[in-house]
Amino acid sequence: MDQAAFRSFYRKTAPALRAYIARRAGSIDAADDILQDVFMRFLVKPPRSSQEAAMRGYLYRTAETLVVDRWRQRRREGERDRTAAELAQDSPQPDLADDVSRAFGALKTTQRALLWMAYVEEFDHGEIAAATGVQASSVRVLLSRARKAFAGALKRFAPRAEAADAK
Repeated sequence: MDQAAFRSFYRKTAPALRAYIARRAGSIDAADDILQDVFMRFLVKPPRSSQEAAMRGYLYRTAETLVVDRWRQRRREGERDRTAAELAQDSPQPDLADDVSRAFGALKTTQRALLWMAYVEEFDHGEIAAATGVQASSVRVLLSRARKAFAGALKRFAPRAEAADAK
């Protein structure tokens, strides 16, 4: 890939990928660091296929791996508990957006990635399959399970929303 093609591909994919990483990592600063690492890896060892869908899939798989690695590192260092305690002090009465975020965070990594790619990035099943490494024929079933898990998590984390609807 020449410089002009890379620049065009970067401009087309970086904003959506950055938003995905920021949501997964929980921080714009972390997203910027991870985004840079993703594209560095892309340049050092590009995917075998030069098709755009395959290259985007490569970026999202790499990003997901780096987000999980960063999360594991933070967990080992104990920063995650300190951050949660600080957030709890800052917002004594969480709103529905906080409940949705906690419910989304309670899902398995794969479920979060599937839901994000399907409903935020609006990937089709083929693109999701390429990004996650699962069979395209399995994406529909996995998305259905992820939606059910998310609905269950919402019921656990957002009981106030149900009470408000009843009023």
